[in-house]
Amino acid sequence: MTKIKSITISGIRGIKSTLLLNLDKRSILIFGENGSGKSSLTDAIEWYYSDGVEHLISKETGATKGRGSLRNLFIPDNEDAFINIQHSNGKLNATKAIDSTLKASISNSTDDFKDYLNATQSENLILRYRDLVEFIIATPGEKLEKLQNIIGFSAVTDVRSLLRKSAERIAHDIRSANYDNQKEAKQDVVLENLKQNAFTDDQLFAGANQLIKPLQIGKEIKSHKDIRDILKSIETKEGTALLEQISFHSKVGEYLTEIIGNIDSIHSSYRDYHTTYTELQKDPENIQKLQLLSLLKEGQSVLKNGVVQDDHCPLCLQEKSKIELIKELNERISELEELEKEKGRLEEQEQKLKEILRVNVNTIDGLLKEKLFKEEQQAKHLERIQQLKTSLNAFFDELKKELTAKDTIREPGKTQIDKKGISELAEEMQDIAKALTEGKGLNIKFQIYTRLFHAVTAYNQYKSIKKQQEIQTKQQVTFQLLFTDFIKRQEEALNVFLKMFSATIDEYYTAMNTGEKIKNIKLVPIKDKNDDLVGITIEYNFFDVPTTAPIAYFSESHINCLGLSFFLASVKAFNKQNKFFVLDDVISSFDRPHRLRFANLLTDKFGDYQILLFTHEQGFFELVASDVKSKGWLIQDFKWSKERGVGIEEGTTDIKDRILKKFEDKDTDGLGNDIRIYTEKVMKEIAYNIEAKVAFRYNRINEKRMASELLDAVHSRISSKGSGLKDQANLQRLKGMPMFIGNITSHDNEFTESIEDLAAIWEDVENTVHTFYCDEDGCKKFISIKYFDNVENKIRCGCGKLTYDWKK
Repeated sequence: MTKIKSITISGIRGIKSTLLLNLDKRSILIFGENGSGKSSLTDAIEWYYSDGVEHLISKETGATKGRGSLRNLFIPDNEDAFINIQHSNGKLNATKAIDSTLKASISNSTDDFKDYLNATQSENLILRYRDLVEFIIATPGEKLEKLQNIIGFSAVTDVRSLLRKSAERIAHDIRSANYDNQKEAKQDVVLENLKQNAFTDDQLFAGANQLIKPLQIGKEIKSHKDIRDILKSIETKEGTALLEQISFHSKVGEYLTEIIGNIDSIHSSYRDYHTTYTELQKDPENIQKLQLLSLLKEGQSVLKNGVVQDDHCPLCLQEKSKIELIKELNERISELEELEKEKGRLEEQEQKLKEILRVNVNTIDGLLKEKLFKEEQQAKHLERIQQLKTSLNAFFDELKKELTAKDTIREPGKTQIDKKGISELAEEMQDIAKALTEGKGLNIKFQIYTRLFHAVTAYNQYKSIKKQQEIQTKQQVTFQLLFTDFIKRQEEALNVFLKMFSATIDEYYTAMNTGEKIKNIKLVPIKDKNDDLVGITIEYNFFDVPTTAPIAYFSESHINCLGLSFFLASVKAFNKQNKFFVLDDVISSFDRPHRLRFANLLTDKFGDYQILLFTHEQGFFELVASDVKSKGWLIQDFKWSKERGVGIEEGTTDIKDRILKKFEDKDTDGLGNDIRIYTEKVMKEIAYNIEAKVAFRYNRINEKRMASELLDAVHSRISSKGSGLKDQANLQRLKGMPMFIGNITSHDNEFTESIEDLAAIWEDVENTVHTFYCDEDGCKKFISIKYFDNVENKIRCGCGKLTYDWKK
């Protein structure tokens, strides 16, 4: 798996001049105020790996995949905007650029790099705050789709869908073809000419032998070749025109018989369609709700895609939590989905009726091409055939009517086909064919030829229809069996995966929310009434009661923790190419305990990963920086200027680094305030480690302890436990003049401090801190109760070299 050695960017988003990050495969913590350019780095990385930046792509920028918004507006036209990434695997190094015409290019054209980029598409590399809860608040169907895309199940689902659709399509074709009706029509022709049915060759040969007996040919029919030979021997040239007339009338009668067999199905399908249509249309609110559903879904898309960033409704502009707004949209969409399903059923009924109509219209179109319809004596027959087509097209006209139209579709009784009239026409055409066949009474050879010819033709067509029906039925059964077995195997594999994946999500969530009422988080598949997998829901125990819908009971911070847990679990489970990921300002809604546990989760569970962690919150930066620096992370600050765009300042890993840098530069601006803040920060850690007692405070006020209060608490604690530490720490000295100077320099005051005054204060603070802190390599820890030596009655540091007497 690859990590990043360096990133060089120029001319992309807010990064105007060249920005270089020498990572050397190490993780990095980047601090920057909003607008300092952190997201420009994230956008550049996303474009490099996915060839687009999702939140920059719109209908206006779709053709260029957002490249117009990606290229910095202020770089010269002769300069390319570019990002170069050097990987731990040198074969994957590349520069990706955009020129002034927004044409993109990439320097690495090897198959290795192409394969790497293709494989990377299914990995989770970047998480922004706006995307944090995307999976959690998604609908069950969207959750399933997203998860399948991540785990590579999309192709599996495509196969499943193909099998299902193939089985349904073949079943639909069988119904539309109405093979039984076609076979019956062909057998009617056989019966009419042979005076018996013929379902097998032997039955055909027997009937044919009986038919040719009057000719006394002296040859028995035993094969289809025998039939062809006999037809050839008894064929008469003078009967060609008459045979054409007989064939014409027989064909019209036969095709009309097929259509007659479909009329009841057409009427039945139209009645079903009419019932569903009128049921939807009779309540005007249904139409409004269907139109509203489209608006709600569009609003849902706008919020999920981050078009609206702030907590307000994009329509009424009232303040509203984005998560709450999406929750309400999901609930309203869910309520209207039954109505949408009913509309879907109407569309299915419409499609079914169209297919039946189309088959019969095609049959009529085939008849109308018969050249004998051009003869004058066929005018009445032609008119009736055209009327039949008009009747069929009338159904199409009704199907074209919009559900929202004011005029309703016609009643079934008013839109129908004259079955009786068509039956009479079919019978008339068959009677004409029979009369023509038997009319030439003296020429028995011609009559037998005509009957045998039509019987054999109809039988062969019967066999062809039967074979096609058998093939399609066999295909339908095969696809259905494959589909059933495929579902079983897919669901078995999915359930195994969901069990493992859910356990990881639950582990990460619990790590950030220890001892809370929400436990046993699981991803659970949802099936519809047909036992088809249609979605995934999130299930969990709330006060030991199983429930779903996290939005119902989770706070915003907890929802974000769950979204973060899903992302991190996805990284562990599915990222097979890359050993790095980007977290862009993902902790905005986290309170302090969650932030600390989140930082611990990253270092404990992802210590072997390269993490690019961005934040605009100073408190979180300082909290994490003090921990991750010792683990080899890089720490840097982003600053933006009009001249250079995004730039990097050498990172102050904590307040102490900032203080030391100001002493080095002899910069007194804010130095006294920094010393005071540093003292408060360190005294909190000391008080925590020795279990010093302070007065109770509510919630966030508890975190805002003044240095004097903490010094009193620590002094009281060590005074009761032993004199050695109390004397050496000399905390009272810090509460005297040095602390006074530190306080007045941190507020508006006429007193002007010198660098020497502040250096004296700093020396006292450092001496006190070193009384409690071990500088030994491999330790770097404060003395703590958790290292208490019960035998010697001493409190000590982690390595045991810094110890003090401590009364029990």
